[in-house]
Amino acid sequence: MDKVNLSIDGAAVIAEKGMTILQAALQGGIYIPHLCYYPELKANGICRLCMVEVNGETVLSCRTPAEQGMVIKTRSTEIDKARRVNVELLVANHHNTCKGCWATGKCKLQKLMAYIKIDRGRVKKMRAPSEEAPLNDLNPFLYYNSNKCVLCEICVHACENVQDGLHIIGRGYPSKIAFYGDASRCESCRECVVRCPVGALMPKTDAQSVSPESGSSAD
Repeated sequence: MDKVNLSIDGAAVIAEKGMTILQAALQGGIYIPHLCYYPELKANGICRLCMVEVNGETVLSCRTPAEQGMVIKTRSTEIDKARRVNVELLVANHHNTCKGCWATGKCKLQKLMAYIKIDRGRVKKMRAPSEEAPLNDLNPFLYYNSNKCVLCEICVHACENVQDGLHIIGRGYPSKIAFYGDASRCESCRECVVRCPVGALMPKTDAQSVSPESGSSAD
């Protein structure tokens, strides 16, 4: 059987065998919140936003294969609560304004905030007072703004197929993206930039029209 039949939020969905639940839903026009998933890259489940309920069990849709006869719910009281907490924490630790950000309009975190109806006033109270990190002159072609980064690792996995130069350094909240090795080897393919869901990476060639210090997601 090359196709599998599922039910997602009461809608009949036909998926290709081997697809994950998230892929099947997106192909069927059903949005499941997600941040660290990108087509053609291996799903890592870091953001934990794509949770769904299958037969009463909560699973990550980006890592769970779609199987024949599955009955899937993308929302529940438990899932909605966990999702909201995750997004609020991401926003609270994020840059404090969208104004001037080159990713405005295509930022996935903005989309999540609108979908979940995040209360910006509540999140603002959660924000710990701290100085913003300076813009990182990552390599000859890229700027990296750690204040915007959500540590989804999409850029790291995208670079694995080209140069394997980007890596996560540190542990926990202070973790950052760093360029290891000879930065001059970067091919400036922009695969990492194209896939970044929030605009934390920016080509230096675009910095003339948009300020690289500008923010990206809580305003």
